[in-house]
Amino acid sequence: MLLATLSSLTGQDVDSLMRKGEDALASGLWEMAALHFDECLTSGKLSAAEKSQVAIRLAESWVRDGRPQDALDLLAKSFVAPHPEATFWQGQALLGLGRFAEAAETLSPLLADPAAPLRGEAGFTLANLQTALGHPEKALDALSLLANPADAALSSKARLQMLEILLDLGRTAEARTAMPDAGSISPADGMLAKFLEAQLLLREGRPADAVSSFQTLVDQPQGQSIRRYHAAAVGLADSMIARGTPETALAFLIAFIQKNPDSPQIEAMFQRLLDGLPDKPTANDPILERIAQWITPAEIPEAITLAAVDSSIAPAWSLASTTSELLAYSLFTRAVGLHRMGTPDSRAEAARLLTRLRVENPSHVLVSRALFQTARWALNIGSNERAFAILDTLRETTGTAAMQGEAAFLEAQSAFAKGDKNQAIKLFDEAAKSLAANESKTARLNAAIVGLSGGSTTLIQATSPDDPALSADLELERALCTTKPAERRQAIVDFLTKHPEHPRAAEAHMTAAEAALVGPNPDLPFARAQLDSLTADPEKSANLSPARMALLSLRIQDQAKDSATAITTARSILENHAGDPAAAEAALVLGRNLFQTRNYNDARLVLEKLAATDTDPGRAQAAWLLAARSAALVPTSQSQQEALRLFEKVSEAKSPLSALANLEKARLMIDMNRLAEAVVFLRKWFESLAATDPLHLPAGLLLGEAIYAQGSIHPDSLTEALSVYDKLSVHTEKHPAVFNRLQYRRGLTLEQIPDEKNPSQKRKKQAFTAYYSALETTTPPVEWEYFELCGFKALELLEKAERWPAAIACAKKIASFKGPGAEKAATRASQLQLKHMIWED
Repeated sequence: MLLATLSSLTGQDVDSLMRKGEDALASGLWEMAALHFDECLTSGKLSAAEKSQVAIRLAESWVRDGRPQDALDLLAKSFVAPHPEATFWQGQALLGLGRFAEAAETLSPLLADPAAPLRGEAGFTLANLQTALGHPEKALDALSLLANPADAALSSKARLQMLEILLDLGRTAEARTAMPDAGSISPADGMLAKFLEAQLLLREGRPADAVSSFQTLVDQPQGQSIRRYHAAAVGLADSMIARGTPETALAFLIAFIQKNPDSPQIEAMFQRLLDGLPDKPTANDPILERIAQWITPAEIPEAITLAAVDSSIAPAWSLASTTSELLAYSLFTRAVGLHRMGTPDSRAEAARLLTRLRVENPSHVLVSRALFQTARWALNIGSNERAFAILDTLRETTGTAAMQGEAAFLEAQSAFAKGDKNQAIKLFDEAAKSLAANESKTARLNAAIVGLSGGSTTLIQATSPDDPALSADLELERALCTTKPAERRQAIVDFLTKHPEHPRAAEAHMTAAEAALVGPNPDLPFARAQLDSLTADPEKSANLSPARMALLSLRIQDQAKDSATAITTARSILENHAGDPAAAEAALVLGRNLFQTRNYNDARLVLEKLAATDTDPGRAQAAWLLAARSAALVPTSQSQQEALRLFEKVSEAKSPLSALANLEKARLMIDMNRLAEAVVFLRKWFESLAATDPLHLPAGLLLGEAIYAQGSIHPDSLTEALSVYDKLSVHTEKHPAVFNRLQYRRGLTLEQIPDEKNPSQKRKKQAFTAYYSALETTTPPVEWEYFELCGFKALELLEKAERWPAAIACAKKIASFKGPGAEKAATRASQLQLKHMIWED
């Protein structure tokens, strides 16, 4: 449905779709790339070779967008499978599906074939896969096939990855031999090589040299990813500790955390702080005191925290996950440090801190560790029953295998201490299945020992008669009777130029002034000059109607937006010329100016009186409409109810203003939150309108808004709102600005609709696609409001998903159009680049 809608909205050709797809891939906008390649593939305008190439790019987009099964199904089709890149993307799709053995089997032949396309990417993927599966030797074998001197850049990249694996294995000497020559390392890998060199120096027992190398990395962040840069900070601290200056290391880490509270290495940094705490810290320990400053006031009442201290799981009143990483790690680390003090007060405070962590952020990874820590403390003081209850809960609820294993191991130890050998063996065996290799062996060994001792986001020219006076009179009459105001004014000016002293010159001046005020571009200086010439010679203008003179003055004041003077003049006309036809027009001008100056009650009284007595139907309807608007703007329920009645008067008259009244009536009902009535009224009206009717679009937009507003109460209405916006897509060809508005409304709606495949999630990706489609243009938009609303909503979704490179590309895209929000977008792009250390190539 989304693809069909966008296709109808854009009507793009194949070349345009391909360009947009490639641009989206380059910007990391996988869903947009997939959308365009998919539409291109189904266009039926491709040669066999083009079709195969488009399908490969579509498969790539789907793999990157987290849709591996769709990619795998496409790659199996006969027109795609023979493509040289098909095997590589098939392996990536299998990897995305978690079918690791099949992925390795599919990618391995590419690594063995020097002529295979994407061989290097396949090799690195295979090595990463083998490493994740716990087969580092196989990963090293795969990388060794890429370490060919014939391709120096590829070889050095492979050797650097081998070096990382060897460091993880503790094989420092081999890691040193794997380090490539400095001349062969590409600029892109230069910072990685420097980081690994610093790691090597530390492992080789050269802490002073390591400090110097890590310090250089910390002082020069340009070119490093944020994760590696922060890992260099951890490496610097480790090197300082190894050099024998732990106080300097801990002070450095505290300063770094203070400057970078959202560090991706925050867990490792706090672990160093925890390791640096004494076994028996004092009450004024500097580390605990600094951590205390990072603990903000609790978001829940203290009474709740106290009541939850002894519970074994996060209580029913747990809040949403709002705790920052800095606060979470501060709570945990300070709790452990306070518990080490060993005083009743410090231990009670430690328990409260861990409980606060669990209550304020029950889904945080530290919650399992907090429960595990609480259980250990309970065991230490002999509260075995409470400890086992916590451990049982932890083993059943934690999603971390290692934590489940640790809990089982600790419980097994306690069971053994109590003499329950059968339970101890059962728990040790359970622990062995979840723990890492060494810890697993220990668990199995313990099980055996126990067994041995006994049971496991758009002029008239006429031929003049012989009489000159009669000829002039005829010329004037013809001028006065000219239909179009601009032509009438010019004809009168020509007449006055030839006959300035004509007996009816005053009337001509008056008519010319009136004509000058008609139309979209009134000539106020000209009209005012004619009026001034009349008032300057009262004798010549004595035969003119005073009411007409006053009305001309009123019109000039009104169009000059001099509301205060216009209101005074209009009231004077109503008081002094009540029986003159000018009074009705004066009343309308009075009502309008009262409205414009926000005197809504007075405006409504004047306008309702005019509407009920005026014999001119057009003016009466205009008065009813403006009276309704006035009533609608008085912030009382009674006045707004009266406004609905007044709008209905205009609608029922079937005048040219009826449609406008219907729109404003619907707008008011929505604003009054009478949504059900608004939907019924608008749905019936909208369904009666042909798509070619000028009212189809505004009525549809209001209907969609009213239905959408019911979404929180009636979720199914959101699908209807989306359907309405899709029906309005027929207007985008003649009204390009409508496209952006519809995509904005569609995006807002999609953000609220559950995903078809995963109802617990919303359709955020489809919403993003709707928003971002507004930015996919090569020319400045015909309107800026909805264009930029769409752009910034797309940016917001990318930021929420933490897709930083794509978010930066999106912000730069918004800025490139140089619209009202360009500076804001450019600033945001720079901020994201700096914060997340994403550098330009």
